[in-house]
Amino acid sequence: ETLLDTAANLDAMGPDAIVVRHKRAGVPHILSKHVKCPLINGGDGSHAHPTQALLDLFTIKQHFNGDIKGKKIAIIGDIKNSRVANSNIELLTRAGLEVILVAPPHFLPKTHLRVFSDIKKVIDDVDIIMSLRTQTERHANQIYASLKDYAEDFCITLDLVGDRDILLLHPGPVHRNVDIDDIMMEDSRCKVLEQVKNGVAVRMAVLEKLIITDQMLHA
Repeated sequence: ETLLDTAANLDAMGPDAIVVRHKRAGVPHILSKHVKCPLINGGDGSHAHPTQALLDLFTIKQHFNGDIKGKKIAIIGDIKNSRVANSNIELLTRAGLEVILVAPPHFLPKTHLRVFSDIKKVIDDVDIIMSLRTQTERHANQIYASLKDYAEDFCITLDLVGDRDILLLHPGPVHRNVDIDDIMMEDSRCKVLEQVKNGVAVRMAVLEKLIITDQMLHA
């Protein structure tokens, strides 16, 4: 069936809300024009992942007791293919954080942000690191000889972080010893599971806000 057929079938069920995740960018936006209820983007291709950015911001605000303006975050890895990175760049800069991108040149989008190819050059200057999963399924060609080669340059290790007071985030799933090594995954500065926990509350809040607002509009 076509996308519009899918939208019509979903709408016919009379849902209070619809969550859409799709491999093609823009699909949630298209479907939102053909249903009567709120529609939430659960991730569309390499374009956006709004609720992930919201839970990441919540986790950061929680960690710093709300004092986040001026904090610096390094987003590291396959930024060009990451919907999480796109949404976080938009939301975190809006919230007053400075976003720095760290990646090999072929993983970087066109941007006005500061960019580096070596995390060691910014490790002393950042308050937060957000590691990203290498989006190998979205690569037209193999870029690194192996993930091990990639990890040698971009894996977040204890040797890299040392005793610095840095918050470590990752949207998951984590490629252990590629994105973040085993030791740092167990480190108290790593808040990956805290992000998962916060994601439940944030997404509940999004659903509640949209459903109640929609009900008020149609009351």
